[in-house]
Amino acid sequence: MPALQWRSRRRIASRVLSFAGSAALVASVGCGGNSSSGNSGGNSNPPPPPNFEFSGKVMSGQQPVVGTEVQLYVAGSSGYGSGATLLTPAVFTDQNGAFIMQANVTCPSSSALTYVTAGGGHTGSGSDNSAIGMMAAPGSCGSLNNSTAVVNEVTTIAAAWALTPFLGSGGVVGTSSGNQKGLANGFAGAANLVDVSSGATPGKSVPGNATIPKTKINTLADILSACVELSSTNACSALFAAATPPGGTAPNNTLDAALNIARNPAVNPAALFALVTSSSPFQPTLPAAPPDWTLAVTLTGGGLNQPGQIALDASGNLWVANYVSAVTEFSSSGAAISPTAGFTGGGLAQSYGLAVNQDGNIWVTDYTSPSGVNNGDGVVTVLNASGQPVSGANGYSVGGIFIPVAAAADTTGNVWIADFGDSTAAEFAMDGTAVSPATGFGSALLDGPVAVAIDANHIAWFANQSAQTGSVTSISPDGSKANTWPCGGDAPSGIAVDAIADSANAATGHLWTANYLSGSVSELALHSDGSATLVGTPYTGGGIKYPNGIAVDGAGNVWVANYRGASITELQGAKAAQPGSAVSPAAGFGSDASLIVPYALAIDASGNVWVSNQGQNTAKQFTVTEFLGAAAPVKTPLLGPPQLP
Repeated sequence: MPALQWRSRRRIASRVLSFAGSAALVASVGCGGNSSSGNSGGNSNPPPPPNFEFSGKVMSGQQPVVGTEVQLYVAGSSGYGSGATLLTPAVFTDQNGAFIMQANVTCPSSSALTYVTAGGGHTGSGSDNSAIGMMAAPGSCGSLNNSTAVVNEVTTIAAAWALTPFLGSGGVVGTSSGNQKGLANGFAGAANLVDVSSGATPGKSVPGNATIPKTKINTLADILSACVELSSTNACSALFAAATPPGGTAPNNTLDAALNIARNPAVNPAALFALVTSSSPFQPTLPAAPPDWTLAVTLTGGGLNQPGQIALDASGNLWVANYVSAVTEFSSSGAAISPTAGFTGGGLAQSYGLAVNQDGNIWVTDYTSPSGVNNGDGVVTVLNASGQPVSGANGYSVGGIFIPVAAAADTTGNVWIADFGDSTAAEFAMDGTAVSPATGFGSALLDGPVAVAIDANHIAWFANQSAQTGSVTSISPDGSKANTWPCGGDAPSGIAVDAIADSANAATGHLWTANYLSGSVSELALHSDGSATLVGTPYTGGGIKYPNGIAVDGAGNVWVANYRGASITELQGAKAAQPGSAVSPAAGFGSDASLIVPYALAIDASGNVWVSNQGQNTAKQFTVTEFLGAAAPVKTPLLGPPQLP
């Protein structure tokens, strides 16, 4: 049963509850799907008392929302934005906005994720407003009994942004059968943004090392409240017009409007901001319209010190290579797991590159090495999931390792390394055995490789930053075949692949390069024989400025870290009618998100985009920035081309 199918206002008005001391409308739902009721002659087997109680209030700022239909759902697992099931019968709020649900129900599992929707009703003595649509994401079903929640505009913003990839029209939350972890992490992200028990930002369990964009969240909540409270005669029509994406359908309730804004954060920011007034209920608010409506969380700690390449493990935890000889780990919720100085030892020194393998180990490239090891020309350190070295005291230096700077893992368990020092590549089996010879692979074809990605045919592709004319080099899985192909851009510094077939270009996938000096992104069609052909001319726009890191999300869209642009760029991918066209605005996304020299980015199974910053903030701290729900989810760890989990 889909969410937010609220009933007619006339029917709601006739069923508004007048709670006396929060008296309840009790629904009895039998475990087997049947219900029993009494009769005029009495019943010797009355229904059992309810074993589940969930209560709360639906509010708009400080005003109760009266007569709104409240529904409690369990998120679906049969597809994105689908399959949600009603856990208890709907109830309606009283004149104080209060509701209480009592029923005989059994959670599908204690970890099943629940959310609440509220539709219709009115604030104060106003007329019924069918445009009201709000939600909250209280979390696991096992913790819900005898708990309370506030549903308001702030909880709606938190849920809509953190759960964007999992939300369908009308507030239906669902994921694929293989991405329960991504959904759970999305719920945790919503909990960081808002305390559902009070309806205020931030969440009560937000990590101490995380900075939440409270003012921006309040501003978004006020944009919705203008329609919820009908603060002007055209409040809803103005909201729905501004929240309509180009070529899209206008929303007809505030929840769908919020979802449209989350999915199209660069559309009409000024028109939306104009709905906020000095008397809007959630304060403080932004002083002016933001460049976009992305929500970004800033993280510090855990040993961050000149962070470089980043990668995510199967739990959604983020791993960061730090140039100052340490590795940082953050939980999927942003808490620093690594110690204050980060994880150290095992040969970690001037670390640039990092990849997570399918066994959960973390492979780190070290630009230099301890005295007497590999002539000081670097090693590869492998850490286990606890951050402890498993590659010996001094890491691996076989297989041609010479000033390694980047790593990528394959579905076969092999890991490829870009050796900047002698322009070669190294390959390792999962157990650390060198596959490449002592001289490495690809000699005389690579030219200052700084990034590597693995395609669907297990071919390793390298970005040649030092080439006078931009190029990429492909090396076959066994290293026996290597070729170099022009990429059309100057100093390619980042590389990513997809597995999107393209008959027009006879492509089995595509390769994308971030061309640092030419300020562009190139697209190459990958062919079954291992060759590559440049598609059109390199793409610009959308804020691209000295691009460095690059990644492809689960929908095939391309994300770029703009090293000197203090922003990230999103481009349409190979599936689009116009690949390479900018989705982000002229300044990129996140120009207000405290990005400082963004270096690398990675996308997790919740659709969050994580960015490492090589510059320091005003407190002289290095940071990582997380853009909530901005992309399509990616199965982690990233092994070869990205997959929608």
